[in-house]
Amino acid sequence: MVVGAGLSGLVAANLLERLGLCVTLLEARGRVGGRVFGVAAEDGTHRFDLGPAWVWPELNPRTADWLSTLGLALFEQQGRGAGLVELPSQAVRRHATGFAQQPPSMRLVGGIACLTDALRARLVRTRVLLGTRVRGLNACPDGTVSVEFERGGQVGALVASSVILALPPRLLASTLRWSPALPAELSQRWGDAPTWMAGHAKLLALYRTPFWRAAGLSGSAVSQAGPLAEVHDASDAEGRHAALFGFVGVPVAWRRRMGRQALIDASVAQLGRLFGAEALTPRAVYLQDWAQEAETATSADAQPASAHPAPLSKALPAPWRDRIHLAGSEFAPGFPGYLEGAVLAAERAVDALQAHLGSGNKLSSLGQTTEAALPAASRTGSHTGENGGA
Repeated sequence: MVVGAGLSGLVAANLLERLGLCVTLLEARGRVGGRVFGVAAEDGTHRFDLGPAWVWPELNPRTADWLSTLGLALFEQQGRGAGLVELPSQAVRRHATGFAQQPPSMRLVGGIACLTDALRARLVRTRVLLGTRVRGLNACPDGTVSVEFERGGQVGALVASSVILALPPRLLASTLRWSPALPAELSQRWGDAPTWMAGHAKLLALYRTPFWRAAGLSGSAVSQAGPLAEVHDASDAEGRHAALFGFVGVPVAWRRRMGRQALIDASVAQLGRLFGAEALTPRAVYLQDWAQEAETATSADAQPASAHPAPLSKALPAPWRDRIHLAGSEFAPGFPGYLEGAVLAAERAVDALQAHLGSGNKLSSLGQTTEAALPAASRTGSHTGENGGA
């Protein structure tokens, strides 16, 4: 069983299917992708990223390998043209070059959600249960794990020989009931570990054309005035679907006091200061505040993180050792919190599970779950639907 259908959980489910297993994948949201999320352009050919947007193939070889396997193409983040700097006084300074990174930041043609959609589309022996929130884990005397969940107002339980948890450590510590309980020191360590992006917000403004390019601007800007701290061109590869996106620089508490609409209005006004009058009339504006997502953030994420999350140990005490495998991106040995971290964590979790099952347990046992307590609606559907799989 896999809990969490973000990038890590989807990679894990794909790898388990390669081992010949039938898998149950539980996801609290009504969609797959987790922190990978985008909004579609009018013609549906592109999705603008409101979660992670960039890949660096030279630095992210495991992500690049999956993209190649799935036949997904990358394009370079638009950075040609001048960059802008907004001073605390709101005065704007123009620099001859933008703020391109080396190696260059790359984006996925169609949006990052194409990656998670492609991973789900490959699952043929996995039953995907959306809208299914895991509430507790019980270590059973026979060596299995009983997974308690809530779905559609009903509660139930599934039993599995092994469970991969593809969730951030803070959610594992604060939203799951463990029986027997985890050591207090371990729960505290997980609770102190920031979830990457959980306190962040991104604003996306859509336009009819990338008009800033005609003015010789890259679409990149940094600001000391805000509320957007950093802005980039978010248009598609051809520039047919034009957009700017910005990282909101004000902390969670300020955003709550300010209110959603006031924050949107202030951000659009800032885009106007930076890029001119045309920026004041976007076709649409989207604000994704990850701190408001219960499936991503906890109250602890309202406090600004002092640094990027550090890799966490995946070691668990008995009786959880060998029954539970940790695949959240924050548990990755490298790039914790990033897409690459999600892939690395999933691959490592499946390797550990395979090693355990190969030491005398049958591989097929992972797919055996009891359904007696599962709501009847969850046991229907083809593999292409919400409840696909055996």
